Amino acid sequence: MPDLTNGLWAIEYLEPQLLEDFRNYRDDFIGTLRAPNPAAIGQDGILFNKLVNNVDFKINYGSQFTPAAMTGKKGLVEWDKMDTTPTLCTDAELRGMAFDKEAAIRQEHTNSFKIGVRDYVLDKLAPYEAAPGMLVMRTTGATIGTRKRLTYADLLNFYNQLTKLNLNDSAGWCMVLSDDHRTDLMVDRSNTNNYRDLEFDPSTGEVKRFFKLRLFENNDTPYYNNADKKLSLGATPTSTDQKASVFFYAPNTVYHIESVKVLYKPMQQDTRNADPQSEFRLHTYGLCDNKQKHGFGALVSANA
Repeated sequence: MPDLTNGLWAIEYLEPQLLEDFRNYRDDFIGTLRAPNPAAIGQDGILFNKLVNNVDFKINYGSQFTPAAMTGKKGLVEWDKMDTTPTLCTDAELRGMAFDKEAAIRQEHTNSFKIGVRDYVLDKLAPYEAAPGMLVMRTTGATIGTRKRLTYADLLNFYNQLTKLNLNDSAGWCMVLSDDHRTDLMVDRSNTNNYRDLEFDPSTGEVKRFFKLRLFENNDTPYYNNADKKLSLGATPTSTDQKASVFFYAPNTVYHIESVKVLYKPMQQDTRNADPQSEFRLHTYGLCDNKQKHGFGALVSANA
C-alpha cells in the first residue's frame, strides 16, 4: 500500500470506493438507557420528582401514632448543546470527482456525531469520584505495562459492593468494559475454574454477562487519575491515568436526543467567492445523566 498524501484525485476514471474509516463506532449500550416521559420534557431540561421514604416499621408499639407527611425532592437534568464543526466544500473541489464528496461529508458528520454522543454518554454515566451509592474501585491483578490487570476476584468484589446498593431491578445492571478489562477477563478465564460465571458469546468471543451484570464492550471509556477522580471529557491522559470500566443502573438513567438539525449553506447562495462554497454541520440539543446519584460506578486499572 503506498503512503497517503493530502488531497483527492479529481479525474473521472479511478477506484471510486473511499478508504474505510477505522474508527470505533460501538454504542450498543445506549439502548439500555431510559427515555424520559415526553410530558416531562421542557425548555430547560427534564423535570423529576422523588418522594423521600420516611415510613418506619414498629413491633409491639404501645404509644399513640403520630402521622407524618411524606416530603419530596425535585430535580432538573439540563440540556446540553451538541454540534459538529462545520465543513467547507468548494465548487472547484467537486469538479471531476469520481464520487459524491458532499454526500461523503454528510456521512462523516453523522459518524462523528455518533462517536461524540457515545463518548458524552459514557462520561455522564461514570461517577466523578467515589461517594455513597457511587463506587470507584481499583484492580489488583498482575502487572502488565503501567497497570494491573482486572481479575475475576476484582469483578466479584465489585459485584458484591453493588449488591449492597439495593438495586432491585436485576435487568438494569449494566457495565461497559474497557478494551483492557475485556482482555484481562479472557486471560483470567484460562486460569480459573469459575469461568462459567462469565458468559462469552461462542461466535464472537464477546463477554456478555457476569451473574446479573449485562456486559458491553468499548475501546473508548473514561480515564481516572491517581486520586481516583475522573478526567474531563477530551482531556489528554498521562502515564498515571488509567481507563475504567463503567457501571450504571439503567432505571436511574435518563437519555434523550432532540431531532438533529442539518445546517446547510448551498453553493447557490454564495455570490462572493471565486469558487462558490457550501457549508455543512449538524446541531441539536440532548442530555444524558443520572436521575439520582445512586447506582453508578467505575472499576479502574490500578497503576503498576
